[in-house]
Amino acid sequence: MSKSKHIVVLDTIAFAGGSKVATNSLLLSITQPHTRITIITGDKASWANSHYQLQTLWRWSWLENLEQGIGYFLRHLILAMNVMIVRVRFGKIDVAVGASGPGVDLALYMAQLVFGFSIIQLIHGPVAASRTIARCLERAQAVFYLASTLQSILQSLARLMTEKQIAQHLTASHYQEFKNGLPAVDWPSQCQYRQARILWAASLLKWKGLDLFIEASKRLVSKQPLDIDICYIRPVATLQPVSQAPVPLMADRATSTSLIKQCGRRQYLPQVHWYEQPKDLDAIRSGCNIFVSTSIKEPFGLSILEALAAGLCVLIPSDGAYWDKELTDGLNCIKYKPNDPQDLHQKLDVVCNNTALIQQIGLQGQDIAQTYQAEQLYRPVHQVIFC
Repeated sequence: MSKSKHIVVLDTIAFAGGSKVATNSLLLSITQPHTRITIITGDKASWANSHYQLQTLWRWSWLENLEQGIGYFLRHLILAMNVMIVRVRFGKIDVAVGASGPGVDLALYMAQLVFGFSIIQLIHGPVAASRTIARCLERAQAVFYLASTLQSILQSLARLMTEKQIAQHLTASHYQEFKNGLPAVDWPSQCQYRQARILWAASLLKWKGLDLFIEASKRLVSKQPLDIDICYIRPVATLQPVSQAPVPLMADRATSTSLIKQCGRRQYLPQVHWYEQPKDLDAIRSGCNIFVSTSIKEPFGLSILEALAAGLCVLIPSDGAYWDKELTDGLNCIKYKPNDPQDLHQKLDVVCNNTALIQQIGLQGQDIAQTYQAEQLYRPVHQVIFC
């Protein structure tokens, strides 16, 4: 293995998210000495606690949301100039990691034509079916993809290759399915089991399902006092629909009055805490013991893995997504009907009144999380980087 490597990551996404956390987990699990890591980013807040070299991403805002035509290629050409700046400032680039997907990381493929570095492409979500993306998938020195993204990869490659060529391409050694993991140095802290406390944590993109959680929670807190922590990331520079936050969970004054009479003391009213991109997420999570995921068809669900690792009782939709296939209802998770606030409310109502059940399911889920050690799961990626 080479004793020294300069790894560059291009982070063009303007807000925090699962793929960014997964990339950081990959980088944290690298143990080889004399490794330099440079992050080109417009979102330095997401990397604030890291020891990487950070290069501010320069781009034209008016090109930000162009996803096709000349404007799209011009946007990525400008982004590629950032790679040139890193090459001048920090020296030779050995490996570039495309951390989002070829359609987002196109600038790396443009810069590669000049600087000749290797590209390792990570695919955390579905890719678009286009000849441009197919060419990137063909050119990458290594492609690591989540199982849930394979169908979209096939559809994209079909724009450029025959079925036989696609089969040969995907069975080559540089194409590998992978799973995300958590590094030992950043393993989530153990949660508490004294009293029920609910956590919801995701971005405000509509498909993440905050509105569903709010509707189910309103029904829940109208019957019993509960503590709820909502940690959210507010997306910027996106054309996707976004939920509003914070919003009130108490339905009306009559509900509040009823609960005061029921509990006898005002301080036992439901306490709903809103946190926008909190720096102490691990501490907030360890103070809870129930985690609710409302994302539909999540490609992986790193926040679910983090909750499992911390021992929280996880509630997920039975939507056929990754964790729906990996976890067993009533054993290491609780499942509810997708997009059904009434069913989610009923499942929460049961689990919130049974701390023994919370602990039982939480500990079983924690056993599953132990098999997601980043140092093991990312070893094939490390081998390609340091070969």
